[in-house]
Order: sequence, then C-alpha cells, then structure tokens
Amino acid sequence: MNNPFIILVSPRDNEVKLVQELGYRTILLRKEIAFDEVFEVDIPVEIDLNNETLVLEKCLELANNHDIASVFTMNEYRIPLTSKISEVLQLDYMLPYEAANACRNKKLARKRLNEAGVGPVQYHLVTSQDDVASKVQDSDFPLIVKPSNDSGSKNVYLCKNLQEVSTAVQNILQGAENIVGQTIDSEVLIEEFLEGPEFSVESVTVHGRTTIIGITRKVVTPYPLSIEVGHDFPAQLSPHQEKDIEKLVIESLKVIGVDFCVTHTEVKLTEKGPKIVEINARPGGDEIPELVKAVNGIDLKTLAFYVTLGKGIDDLLLSSSSASSASIRFLLANKAGKALFDENFHSPYIKKKKWYIQKGDVVPKTESNFNRLGYFIVYGNTETSSFETANSLQKSLDVTIQQPLET
Repeated sequence: MNNPFIILVSPRDNEVKLVQELGYRTILLRKEIAFDEVFEVDIPVEIDLNNETLVLEKCLELANNHDIASVFTMNEYRIPLTSKISEVLQLDYMLPYEAANACRNKKLARKRLNEAGVGPVQYHLVTSQDDVASKVQDSDFPLIVKPSNDSGSKNVYLCKNLQEVSTAVQNILQGAENIVGQTIDSEVLIEEFLEGPEFSVESVTVHGRTTIIGITRKVVTPYPLSIEVGHDFPAQLSPHQEKDIEKLVIESLKVIGVDFCVTHTEVKLTEKGPKIVEINARPGGDEIPELVKAVNGIDLKTLAFYVTLGKGIDDLLLSSSSASSASIRFLLANKAGKALFDENFHSPYIKKKKWYIQKGDVVPKTESNFNRLGYFIVYGNTETSSFETANSLQKSLDVTIQQPLET
C-alpha cells in the first residue's frame, strides 16, 4: 500500500526532509521551485500562493487523485493558507482558519483577548496620519507602533511623543507589501508600552488541551530597535511567575481558538502581571527548538507536524537530554560598514556556530531580526548556567565594523 501524501506549503526549514523521514510522500507548493527541489519531492507544484482561489482549486484537484493525510508548514506567512486548505479538504486535524488568521494578524488577536478580558492591553487602530492625534490624545507615552501583520520586529517603533507616532505610522503605511508579496494591513496598531522582561512560551495544543513545554527568556536590545539578541531556555522564574505566565497563555490560546498546533507565544512580565505581546502558530524561530530539544528532548518541529495527524507529545520519540540549560546569542552590526571578525574563533563551550556573512563583507546596521550577522549556541550544566557562559563568550566574540574606506 502506498503511503499517503503531505501537502507542504512553501516550507522554510527542513519540513520536506522531516516528513519524508517519517514515511510520507510529499507535494510541494511554492511560487518558484528550485531545480534541485523538483527532484526532492514526489509532486512539485509551482503556483502563486497569494492567489487563494487558485491554490484551493489546485489542492482539491490533488485530493481527488491522491490520499492527503495533512497540510503542513512552519512558514508563518503561509499558516492561514495552510489552515484554509485543510478546511477545504475537510481534514480531521487542523488549526482552525480563524485562529490561524488571528495569530497572523496582531490586531485581531488583541481585539479577541481584550474582548474576553484576558490580559487586556490598551490599543488603537489608525489608517492614516490624520487619525493619530484623535486616537492617542488620552494615551500615556511611550507607545508602541507596529504593523498588524508583519514579522521579525520589522517596523516596530517605540514612540515618546505624538510626532514620533505620526512618523512611525507614515513609515509603516508606505510599505504596501511584506517580503512574500502579501498586502500589509491598512490598520496600524498603536499599543501601550509594556514595561518588563520578555519571555516566550513554547506549547502544544491537541484536542483543545494545551501543554506548556517550557518558557524561554528573551534577550532584547533596548528600544527603539527591539532586536532579539539571544534566548535562554529554560527561563529562570519564580514558581509564582511561571504559574501566572502559563495560565495567561493557556487562557489566551483558548480565546483565540487554537487547536492542533505548536505555538510560540511572546509575553512581557509587567508590574500588572504578564501580558501577551503576540501569538505565533508555529514553533519559535532563532533556533529555540534546538535549545528546547537539548534540555528536555522534545523536538518541536516534529511535534508541529505530528499534531496535523492528531498526535501529541506522547507519540514523540524523545531524545536524551544534553544539558540543564541552553542559550543562543546573536552577533549584530552596530553601524553600517565592513564586518571584521575571527571566523575561526573556537571555544569548547560552543555547541554550534554559524555566520550569515563572510569576513570583510559590507553590511548594514542591524536594525531588525532579519540582518543579524551570526550566532552561537552553548549548553549549561549543574555548575554553570548556559546564560553565564553565553554572556561571557559574547564579550570575546567581538565583531568590528569599519567604514568601507577605513584600513
């Protein structure tokens, strides 16, 4: 008997390999398929993923001719489309489309959470600079201004006065499309500034029941840029803090309607308690799954696929724990110029290291998560936490940025 097919919607990581290693055949949907990808999958389909009607028609055609077990992606831009395909194909286990849409669009999530009274946050929506003064006149500064449906901390601004809010709104509205050609939501989100340390909660929901896998501490640059410099897993929290954060996340996922999904929920721990920053219907990025796997043996990416088949953590083959804690630190450019660094830098504590650039490359100033220079990962043990080791090594692994004409 032939194994069933999995439809993969513009995968970004190793989804194709993951699915194939578990014994499934693959159908790849992508706008443009590279030559080598054609031979890596069973059925390659080049298609405009921004044309939902066309995609749904094609998937119905595929389902008429093949046994489709699930539709899968970890590409956050394509999660709502993946849910829509699953609904149209009437699959048994899927993230509901409305929930996927709310996770992808921050204003929808904020609206639902506030209406339910779950960790309410003051916010406003504006569609032009003309709306700004009337909408924020009674708000306390600073304020956060951000697009409703972009990602990677792109165009997120901390604004200290009305003029800065107006400028931020103008900058966001000038961007008509995101990097995959989707239209940027015309309503810009203006929120109260949440003061406090930031965390992410890695969890899985199956049959309406959410299991918290762990809490990650996020190391973020000071505003106005808000770039993620690193992650520490697990976060060092008091039992009370941990309980409050977990309770908020479980309630929030229920309000949003999340099911059959691995989620990565960002939270600020404020003086008024934990508050949701955003909910992502996918495993965390920035190698967080690798940190989690090193500490508790759970492979979040495999789990993300399993839930599309109605399976959960109990169905996973857990790997042995390698560390009591794990951390990642990213390298940034503090200005534009030529990047110089010791590419052969070595430490016995570093478990993995990767440069996104070559020594001598001219790079822009790092202003978002999209243009960091590289990273390294370290593990902790009973004597020394990964946090301490990572912070110490980061001081040693300096990146010097020269102006292009400097020698």
